[in-house]
Amino acid sequence: MIPKHIRRVPKDRKAVAPYNFIELPDKIVKAQPLPSGDRYYPDKNSQLPRQTGRIECTLTTSSPLYTRCGLTLAQFSFYQKQLREGKEVPDYPDFFYIDLQTKHPVISGSSLRGMMRTLVEIISFSKIDRVSEHQKFFFRAVAADDEDPLKYEYRKYLGKNGQNVKAGYLQQKDDQWSICPAMPIDNAPFVWVEEETVKFSKIPGLILMEQLSDYRPQYFEEISFGDIDTINNRKFAKKVSNNCSAYKYKGVLVTSGNMLEGATSVSEQKRKNHCLIREQDPDATPIPIDKDAVQDYRNALTAFQKQNPPFNPDSGVLEDGRPVFYCQPKGGEPVRLFGQSPNFRIPYIPKSKTRAASAIDFIPENLKDMTIIDLADTIFGWIRCEDADKKLPKGIDKQRAGRVFVSDAKYKTDINGIWYTGNQESTVIPQILASPKPTTFQHYLVQPEETKADKKNLKHYASKPVEETVIRGHKLYWHKGSNLDFKHPNPKDASDTQLTEIKPINKGVTFEFTIQFENLSHIELGALMWVLDIAQNDNYRLKLGMGKPLGMGAVKIESELYLSDRHKRYTKLFNGKSWETGETLENKPDYHRLFENYMLEQLQQTGGFKEIPRIRMLLEILKWEENPSKKYLEQRRYMEIERQQPPRIGDDENEYNQRPVLPNPLDVMGIKLPPSPPKPKKDNGIIIVTTHQ
Repeated sequence: MIPKHIRRVPKDRKAVAPYNFIELPDKIVKAQPLPSGDRYYPDKNSQLPRQTGRIECTLTTSSPLYTRCGLTLAQFSFYQKQLREGKEVPDYPDFFYIDLQTKHPVISGSSLRGMMRTLVEIISFSKIDRVSEHQKFFFRAVAADDEDPLKYEYRKYLGKNGQNVKAGYLQQKDDQWSICPAMPIDNAPFVWVEEETVKFSKIPGLILMEQLSDYRPQYFEEISFGDIDTINNRKFAKKVSNNCSAYKYKGVLVTSGNMLEGATSVSEQKRKNHCLIREQDPDATPIPIDKDAVQDYRNALTAFQKQNPPFNPDSGVLEDGRPVFYCQPKGGEPVRLFGQSPNFRIPYIPKSKTRAASAIDFIPENLKDMTIIDLADTIFGWIRCEDADKKLPKGIDKQRAGRVFVSDAKYKTDINGIWYTGNQESTVIPQILASPKPTTFQHYLVQPEETKADKKNLKHYASKPVEETVIRGHKLYWHKGSNLDFKHPNPKDASDTQLTEIKPINKGVTFEFTIQFENLSHIELGALMWVLDIAQNDNYRLKLGMGKPLGMGAVKIESELYLSDRHKRYTKLFNGKSWETGETLENKPDYHRLFENYMLEQLQQTGGFKEIPRIRMLLEILKWEENPSKKYLEQRRYMEIERQQPPRIGDDENEYNQRPVLPNPLDVMGIKLPPSPPKPKKDNGIIIVTTHQ
């Protein structure tokens, strides 16, 4: 039994977010045997009857919708040089279209297919295999309070007051990086210097923290310094000069890391010290850096490090001869922890692991078993990872074509005009949406019952994977009704690099598309029809396109199922004056019931399929209200670092400060579930299970 998220988060510990998660299944449900791809199978007189046909769909937007159009040929030619150099080019604001004359909006079949597959994966308890292991998780907990679960982890590596941190210079030889230690300064590996001291040194080109918009980390060589004093157990230089012979020591000034990233005023940043490193120690032996640590560091570079000097977009701080800070490894071991400043980020290293954690570490092995073919595989096909042929046993295909084909959705009609702005030429600047932050572990990782959602007990990415915690599951976004205001309130005050222009379509715009399918079993067809039955129910909506956290992309899909009799289709050419298609309209298809019964049997569940907690969570997130209440919307907003006005999560303007825990979707809606069963405890080899009344 994998860990389950706390069923009822205490009221004073509840977080809010525009997204939530469908919990992981306990096991993968296997699919039925696959058909051969060289024939049509009959629906009757077969041990495993199969159907071929099409589903005609009408999609209607219930809130504004936007999918971005790619560059035109002329635009691509214009930006070709920038593209070759790897530079960013401006986003094209138009909604995706195909017809150059009308520019009528089109929803791509790939987007529709992706949405359908995700929902089928959830309802069919399919594997969790499309998770990258390349994104590694790092953290910084310099100023964390004593109750923060990361405080101990940070001190464990860097030491109290950073006494384990040393300084040196990077050295590259072929593909191996090493660090050459610097000479000590008054028995310290490096010393600090206050910004006020640096300010009066008048070093040419120095950018101070008070220069908010221009500030960035810098390196200044051929610096001299002296008058070393001890303040709060740290060594400080009282004198600094760009005259190499002015003071006792020579070395490099390293201005602090990006303390001001995300700040709007100088007063917001607390740290005003920089560092001084002496010259390289000629008698010291270079210490190699672990190659996995180098790769993990590169994979975890922040957006700031990729976009701003002095960092390299691909390598960050890694540059031959550059000063660097690191943790002194044990004798004979390579360096695994390093960074641009003494308070550098360190990787989450889970218990029993030796390298940085990624999301895939927190998925149980049985839920990513590539040898199991699930329903999503059989319907939509699969391509296993590049090294799958090394892991897959004989008889398991590395790839298989799907048997469902989704057309583009073409514009049909509208109620109040196609465009949200009322004009195809007008654009909208939406609110800024940051990239997902999976390192917010109190949201993205299961917090079991025994944590009681207390800050000091929270599980994180250095916890033992799978045994102590797992990822929360499939991430979906809540609906926010049809009357949205997603425009940026003050675009003139924001950075140009954060803004984008879009041309969304209005609510009430109708599209048509077709889902063709071949040789689907009644259970496989039932999985598709289950999703489409929900999609046409007035109480639910699906989600498409960009801006989902803002409530954009809610759609309703009405469908008609046509089944094809292939024998009839190919034994007769005409039906009156028309082609013989062999198709019949199914007025009351009941395949979704067959699917539900199959799932209940495979899961060995009693009761209704929609009563399974995982399915109940999905239905709650898909629920639709045309005009939700303020209380509803308050539960589905992003928390803020500086929330000035109530209502507020916690007592601090920084709503993240106390690490409130994101409840499961049922808890958000006030639906009570019984607590998760307690984990068995071992006592002298005997397993003891305690129960709570």
